[in-house]
Amino acid sequence: MPRYAIFRTFLFSTTLLLTSSFTSTCLAQEIEQAASDVKTTPSVSLNSQLTEIESVMVEFAEQRVANAQATIIFENGLLLDLTTWKAVAAGLKQCCNLFFYNRPGVGRSTAGSSDISPESESQRLQRLLAQRELSGPYILVGHSLGGQYAQAYAMRYPEQVDGLVLVDALPLGVAKPYHEFPWFTRVGLWIFTSQAARQEIANIEPLGKYVMERTSVYHKPIIRIVAQSPVQQHKPQGLIKDLLRGVIYAEDFGVWAIDPEVAEERMSTFYPHAEKRTMPANHRIQEQYPEVVIETIFSVIEKTKVTPTSSNNASIPRQEK
Repeated sequence: MPRYAIFRTFLFSTTLLLTSSFTSTCLAQEIEQAASDVKTTPSVSLNSQLTEIESVMVEFAEQRVANAQATIIFENGLLLDLTTWKAVAAGLKQCCNLFFYNRPGVGRSTAGSSDISPESESQRLQRLLAQRELSGPYILVGHSLGGQYAQAYAMRYPEQVDGLVLVDALPLGVAKPYHEFPWFTRVGLWIFTSQAARQEIANIEPLGKYVMERTSVYHKPIIRIVAQSPVQQHKPQGLIKDLLRGVIYAEDFGVWAIDPEVAEERMSTFYPHAEKRTMPANHRIQEQYPEVVIETIFSVIEKTKVTPTSSNNASIPRQEK
């Protein structure tokens, strides 16, 4: 049974956050235990920095090499920070320019005063790349909800994006508008989550709509990695542990617009040319099987026939006014 980012998003935002502070202690213990279940993979240290974009401090990390095969931009899942890509970075650091950042309210990135939107988030990333003088075209790699942000950027700036890798990305059109969430879900989010988290959750429905309305403009290589639960994981092991392993059989919480499996099947209608790779894994494939993500990125590089960024004709993206 496939699992999607929305399971983790709203289960963490409601079920876990509506429990006592004791649950937080249990959660930390379960995270440590769950980490021991994932095989050890070499990783690199992503030394992050801070910069200001539109009066908002943005945390980012970058690695550059001479004669890079490609410039790769990473989009994190909801409430996840850039360190989730450490193991993937280890396999790419010798060949590619890499750029990681945290969206508002995650890590050391500060939240802005205004509501976020698909347009504003794509524009912020575009200005960040321009500020860092990191020229394209880019390959965008997005995990979970970050997969939708990657798609939104590709739809807004198609000339800047040569390919997409979607790592167990949230299917388009799966969530209801925020105001249609059940009252207990909205109250739980309001009490226990930050304003930045609520803004990003509220942005899920318009973000999916924005992308769905524009998929026809993007025809470059796309590879989708979709996680499925191994059969042996189907036995419940306890609420918190199951949440972390991504194998929970949870109630709807009233946030589904359509069944997630239907939404996943519908993705092929939006991207009929995309390659889909299904594998038994938990939701955070980039940490459990980083080698799969690395190989997929190289596949997209090959498909795009990207020339070294030091010699290509792509210019640094112009900052929008």
